[in-house]
Amino acid sequence: MIDEKSGAQVTISCIEHSVHEGEAYMLSLSSALDAFDIDAPLSFLFTTPNTPIRCHMYVHGSANTAAIIQVYEDTGVATEFDVTGGTSITPKNRNRNSSNVATAIATHTPSITKAEAVALLHSKYAAKSGIEESFPVLLKQNTKYLFRFLSSANDNEGSLNLSWCEKADRAFAGVVGSVE
Repeated sequence: MIDEKSGAQVTISCIEHSVHEGEAYMLSLSSALDAFDIDAPLSFLFTTPNTPIRCHMYVHGSANTAAIIQVYEDTGVATEFDVTGGTSITPKNRNRNSSNVATAIATHTPSITKAEAVALLHSKYAAKSGIEESFPVLLKQNTKYLFRFLSSANDNEGSLNLSWCEKADRAFAGVVGSVE
């Protein structure tokens, strides 16, 4: 695209391009006022599709006081990762004019029986108030992930946001069906 006034070429980021293409989605959980407590984490169980579609995930958490973001990847071993259920939640398309729907499946507030250190993919602790933590990760296909935001104090306030784009893996462009 060319800027009409300056004649300069205009570029946009990959994520913004995905938003325009209707391939970007979001989920958000927020605590009630003073209800983000030590025993009340914010969490999503997220399952990627078993297709050539890859989820390029950005995780963001914010809280008024110290908190920790954890991302666990299902190892396939129940003694290391056993997270099930939760309340179904429909991802929102970030292009509000698009009718595309996410291929990933998500629930919030799942039942966490086991999430052991061996399954821990990322953990970030921030000790100051008003923290914001964000990082990108390309998720593995046909895999469950637990995104958990833990407060280190009671009467905190927080939010956990997932933002991702769904793109075909370039290595499998033109392949029909699932990838083994």
